[in-house]
Amino acid sequence: MRKFFQRRRDKEKNIHRPDIDTAVSSSHLLEHSYEHMKERFTIAWIVSQLAEDLEADIQNGLFLQLQQIRSKKEINNPQIYQWYELAEEGLNWIKNDQIIENEVEKSALSKPFAGHFSRVLQQVQINEKARTKENRDSDWKIYRDVIYSATQGKLLLTTSEQINQYKNGLLLCEKVIKTKQDISVARNTAKQAFEQFGLDSAKIMSYHLIISEAVTNVIKHAGNGKMYIYYDQGEFRVVVEDNGPGFPLDILPKTTLLAGFSTKDSLGQGFTLMMKMSRQILLETSDQGSSLILLLAEKD
Repeated sequence: MRKFFQRRRDKEKNIHRPDIDTAVSSSHLLEHSYEHMKERFTIAWIVSQLAEDLEADIQNGLFLQLQQIRSKKEINNPQIYQWYELAEEGLNWIKNDQIIENEVEKSALSKPFAGHFSRVLQQVQINEKARTKENRDSDWKIYRDVIYSATQGKLLLTTSEQINQYKNGLLLCEKVIKTKQDISVARNTAKQAFEQFGLDSAKIMSYHLIISEAVTNVIKHAGNGKMYIYYDQGEFRVVVEDNGPGFPLDILPKTTLLAGFSTKDSLGQGFTLMMKMSRQILLETSDQGSSLILLLAEKD
């Protein structure tokens, strides 16, 4: 392995370091951020996989050596240097969400090597996507617990599977929401449904108000959606769905904890109002759309 890398010079003492694998101090490994270290680790792994024709022990040694170099300029071997640059380029393709097969084809590599390179990068890409999803799921659980606690159980972030459990019982009405005119139609449809159960005018007015807020947000954020109202065991379940871009998780705490907070992507003042007048709100949101459920009591 020594022939693959340049020896480093100690500028202060003007002496040669013994070798790259024994001369690396722990301090230089701590100079870089976690992301930088992860990137260097990934590049080293890609290069070691491209060196499939090397013996296993040499291949493993190459992987360890590449993690410890300060710069690719320390690589003496032209073949390994080329692999290192390919690994850097491939990692950039993954970061930029480019189509790996297309980019590899543009690189004018030999067909067998291009195929191997693509498979190695695809493995990295799969791992990155899995790690991203894992991090996103972890963030979601933290936001769910914090918001639930801070709103004293009034707001619960939930999943699409859990949302479907609330779409049962007696379906009182269903309304497509596409235009501003549909907002008033949806309000009146809901009002008529509540009147069938003999709710007093004050309660109907309160429910009328928050349904208006929920439906208005469909037009504001998504452009179109649907409203359903179910009745089950003394409870009304107002389900409002859309196919918009969803609400960013990092905005939700502010929309639920700060009265009057509003941005283009938030539910604003209406959210505070909905929490005040509902027994509970359930919210499922993603880049595929959002589902909001208002749980409203028939009787106090």
